[in-house]
Amino acid sequence: MILRRATVIILTLVLAASSCACWAVSLAQEIKIGKEASAEVEKEMPPSKNAKWQADITALGNKLVPYVTRKNIPYHFKIVTDKDNTLNAFALPGGYVYFTEHMWKILTPDERAAVLAHEITHCDLRHGIDQAIGQQQRMLWTLPLLVLGGGAGAEVWMAGNWAISARYSRKMERQADENGIALLEKAGLSPAGSVTSMKKLLSIEQGQNRYEISSIWADHPDTQKRVDYLTQAALSMGAKPSDLELPSVRDPSRLGNVVKKTADLTVLYCRTSVPLEFGQKVIIKKLLWDEDKGELTPQPVAEATVLSPGKLPILVLTNKTDQDFNDVMVGDGVFPAS
Repeated sequence: MILRRATVIILTLVLAASSCACWAVSLAQEIKIGKEASAEVEKEMPPSKNAKWQADITALGNKLVPYVTRKNIPYHFKIVTDKDNTLNAFALPGGYVYFTEHMWKILTPDERAAVLAHEITHCDLRHGIDQAIGQQQRMLWTLPLLVLGGGAGAEVWMAGNWAISARYSRKMERQADENGIALLEKAGLSPAGSVTSMKKLLSIEQGQNRYEISSIWADHPDTQKRVDYLTQAALSMGAKPSDLELPSVRDPSRLGNVVKKTADLTVLYCRTSVPLEFGQKVIIKKLLWDEDKGELTPQPVAEATVLSPGKLPILVLTNKTDQDFNDVMVGDGVFPAS
């Protein structure tokens, strides 16, 4: 809903800025459109209060911006909060680039750079404006019929259809992939993150990790194909095959995985390698990026008690947590005191 409102704003402003004869949108208009859309985004997705993250994304973005084609766009990089804990990164026209906190946390530095380069490329190639213009042209053919027969339904159609079709075309995504990895090379950054970030998305699609992935990311071109052509590009740039593999994270305290959860996150259904006993205390862990260690590590996020014993136990949480319980494991041990 948040991005829907922002994209409707973009749609409206593009219509106001362009003429039907040439559909031209100037750079100044593009920047204005992005600024107004970003204000709408940040009303519902406030910037993260983590000052280090904000400084890191700005520093990383500033390493990439000198190598873009359009030099006269002032870029803005922010990490925003999202109550749904979605994995998402997106760009608005005029140089506004965002990561959700959850997306930032699960990526390595190389992967963050790769996703950032991809989104910067969308801005550099004017994909957001071009997509909006294409949608406006399609709407002009349909809107008169809707207005004549639709009444209030026309407004609903405008918002809903834009939100559905506002995603970048597959051609645009391919361009952002290819130009993005080239941008990394120009900036002297590793291309490996372009591949490993896609492999993480692929594992999400295949259900190996149960992250809440934004539908915008899910609509990207076939992820395996992206992994394949990005792998070839990264290897041609000197990346080692071993650099393109996701690390295997092993935790000696791991007992099993959470396979299902209730909506209120109070009861978890699990599968474990050893039988658990009624009343046994276990730790719920999640793979999170450890800034100090510089790697993904299993970190305790909650404590639970075994309600139904065996290798398919049912657990009930004994403490509150704001974690989303996607890609979590059951571990042995004692939950750290706060």
